[in-house]
Order: sequence, then C-alpha cells, then structure tokens
Amino acid sequence: MVVADYSTEAGRARTLRQQVHLNQLDYRRELSRLASLSGTQREWAKALGISQPSLSSALKTARTVSPVRHGFLGADPYEVCQRYAVGQLTREQLIDELTRWDYVVHEKREHDYFDDLRFSTDGSFDDVGRAHDDRLLGDELYDTILAAVAEKSSMRS
Repeated sequence: MVVADYSTEAGRARTLRQQVHLNQLDYRRELSRLASLSGTQREWAKALGISQPSLSSALKTARTVSPVRHGFLGADPYEVCQRYAVGQLTREQLIDELTRWDYVVHEKREHDYFDDLRFSTDGSFDDVGRAHDDRLLGDELYDTILAAVAEKSSMRS
C-alpha cells in the first residue's frame, strides 16, 4: 500500500483556510467596534446589507472573540502565527511579536504520569507549538523563535 503525502499540494488550500478564519475574526471584531458606536442595529444592518436578526446573531458571536492584544497583531500567539502564514507579517515581525509576548506559564506541579497528555494552555508557548504542528511555521523558524524566547526567559531569571 502506498501512502501519499499531499502536504505540498494542500499548502495553498491550508493557507486559504487560515485566511478565511482570520477574515472571520476581523469581521467579528469590526462588528463589535461598530456596535460601540451610535446607531441602532437596524441602521447598521441596512448599512452592512444584512438583516437586523442576522446582525444580532453575528454580534452575539462577536462578543466571544478576544480582542487583539495591544502592541500586537493578534489576540494570542497562534493568531500571530496565522497572520504570518498568510503573509500579513514578515518573518522579522513574527519573531519580534513572539519574543515580546508575555506567555502564560504552566503551573508547576509534581510530576504525574499524565503530564504528556495535558491539554495545551491558551496564551502559552503551546500556541506556537500548535502553529508549528499545523504547518504555519517551518522547523527552522520554530527553532529560531524557541531559542529567542528561551534566551529572553533566561535573562529574566
């Protein structure tokens, strides 16, 4: 049995899927911004070309979207990596943002047999690892970011 690797051929589709997700985030954040301005939902719905019930539903979803962190181009490290993968950030911007990020630190606890099975923690370096696993970052770039973050962390200690 021959196992085919379609990762190269699927690259464009993978990038487009990331772009769709980012466009949805941006749209929902923009809806939240519009909702904070004066005007009724009916007026905004008309301006957007959608029905008022559709806008109301979209605003409920928009309230669940985390805002972009001040000074960054994403709400979490994974989003920053997504924006890099679709060409919204340069390599230098990505490295800068991910090395400046104040990562959530896992709580220290005694070793147990399930450590390797723990779920990732949002806002931690796990987001960068997940981005690497999802092929948003190549091996060399991931290693560069990991080394820069480790160096920054050791300088704090």
